[in-house]
Amino acid sequence: MKILAYFHDDQYVASPIQQIRFTARVYVFNHEGKVAFLRIKGEDGFGLRNHLESPGGGVEMNESFEEAAIREIDEELGATATQFKEIGVVIDRYNIIDRMTFSVYFSAQLTSLKEELHRTEEEILLIESVEWLDINEALSLLKKADSAVDLIIHRRELAAFSVLCESMKLI
Repeated sequence: MKILAYFHDDQYVASPIQQIRFTARVYVFNHEGKVAFLRIKGEDGFGLRNHLESPGGGVEMNESFEEAAIREIDEELGATATQFKEIGVVIDRYNIIDRMTFSVYFSAQLTSLKEELHRTEEEILLIESVEWLDINEALSLLKKADSAVDLIIHRRELAAFSVLCESMKLI
């Protein structure tokens, strides 16, 4: 597994790591070549949020990264996809919640969208919408941030998304 980036949290006061979290994240492409991003908006332990991030979340016990990716796009997008390809891992340190996260990124091709979502209570509160963006829109929006948490999330997303775009010769 290729390490794409390692980010130290330079936005919040340093704190000891109390938790390590493993996540799977997916850039899902539709038949028009647009990519699904979640618009995260609201307030939680990180503070005020207004950013984009790829669908994804924690890997559960006895679940592979790819299995977690499949489950997460079903829960958050109501989607199924094929052609999962591993991009690599981004390692982040989040001082405000004393966590280090290892996020394994994939790309996939959308096969279907359902109307039914299976979001957690927190996801229902924080996911404002699903935005299907073309490559240039996504890259432009990921280079902007309104808050410290937006900056942290966008740099993680930009690191993985840029590698994907370069490997697919999209940029």
